[in-house]
Amino acid sequence: MNKIINSEQFKKILDHLNKQEFDIALEGIKNLSVKFPNDLILNKLFASTYFKKSDWHNTIKYNKKILVNGKDKYLAYMNMGIAYFKLGEIHESIEAYKKSIEDNSNFEIVYNNLAISYIEIGHYEEAFINFLKTLKINKNNKFANKNLIYLLNFINPKNVQDHNFIEINCEIKKLVYQLEVNNINKIDFLKQTINQSDNIIKKYYKNLFFEETQIYRKNSQNLNCKRHFKVFKKFNIIPKFCFSCYKVQINLKNVIDLIKLYFVFDEINLENNNTRKCAIELRDKVKGNYKGYIYCGELNEATKVKEKLNKILISEKLNNFEIEIKHGCTEYYNSYPKFKKINFEGEQEFNYNENWHKQENIIDKLEPIRSEENKKILIQSSKGINLSDILIIKNWISYACIIGDHSYKKVYTNHIDVSFLSNILQNQINFRVKELKN
Repeated sequence: MNKIINSEQFKKILDHLNKQEFDIALEGIKNLSVKFPNDLILNKLFASTYFKKSDWHNTIKYNKKILVNGKDKYLAYMNMGIAYFKLGEIHESIEAYKKSIEDNSNFEIVYNNLAISYIEIGHYEEAFINFLKTLKINKNNKFANKNLIYLLNFINPKNVQDHNFIEINCEIKKLVYQLEVNNINKIDFLKQTINQSDNIIKKYYKNLFFEETQIYRKNSQNLNCKRHFKVFKKFNIIPKFCFSCYKVQINLKNVIDLIKLYFVFDEINLENNNTRKCAIELRDKVKGNYKGYIYCGELNEATKVKEKLNKILISEKLNNFEIEIKHGCTEYYNSYPKFKKINFEGEQEFNYNENWHKQENIIDKLEPIRSEENKKILIQSSKGINLSDILIIKNWISYACIIGDHSYKKVYTNHIDVSFLSNILQNQINFRVKELKN
């Protein structure tokens, strides 16, 4: 061991690694391994270097060699789990993480990783359990806390003794049920729901915070928007999928109506249970402050959804709302103005360029081909207000306070913490205030 560590070759390898010259370092490791075959230190260097190069097959290969004679096997298994996940072999990653836990049951990172693997294949209950295990080791783990709150959009755990979040979630649901039974007017319902839910949270946490500003009600269809934006950002082309994507967009004037829209979206019955979203606008110089979206797979569907939704919003007495159908995402319009135009009578003026398939394939080849059992599975959102929703609505109220929308005072009387959104909005306050007045 000392011969390797004290050698000039080894010192040069470390120097190259520090400079992130991974290919040169690998040549040095290979040369040194000729003299010291199957040496544990060199196998660890191989595994670490291949990991940094995102060479996942070799990462697995050398971590398996470490397992033969190495200590701290939990680290090797964890790195194998990450590599399997990156290769799209989700079930293999789960098995590797489980073996890591068998070797060291007090390693919080691996529980987080295991939970993410479970989410990938739609096993949200198992994911929730493993995030709980993370918090038993470290109650301040922000990643686990955030994901527990997120998962309450999809599952409704019953055992309140497992974690305070579950108990809070149950209390909020009971509260809202009681308020609905009492059949009070809309503003009083909103006021009591938000303030009493906030008081429930404060019984357990003085400053529980959730860094999200959008509330979704999702179906199980994967829109794969991250992939589409990768294509657009890399090649400045619009992916083929996006040409069939239409959205019904609702533009609102105040935060009260955004909260009302959230309840509409939670309760509305649509033929295809379309994914829908309520959000505050945070993109620089994008017009409008409060918005809702319903995503549709064709123009005829969007037209029907718009007609149905328009009637509901009128009956809910939303103020001066605007409802429109938009094509794809706003980000595409500067590069392709014709994509924005919608022909409601026939063929669209701007259509997909079949030559763009080549660029799309380049992006797709960067992702592993998954077997059927390892395919990503999405779970549709549960109906009904939850802890996540209340925390995001509080962020909306913070946004309203910052931009001078005083309508929030009708429904919220507690202290407002504006620190999170003040940092995000610091360069666009004037723009947002003007949008409020328009």
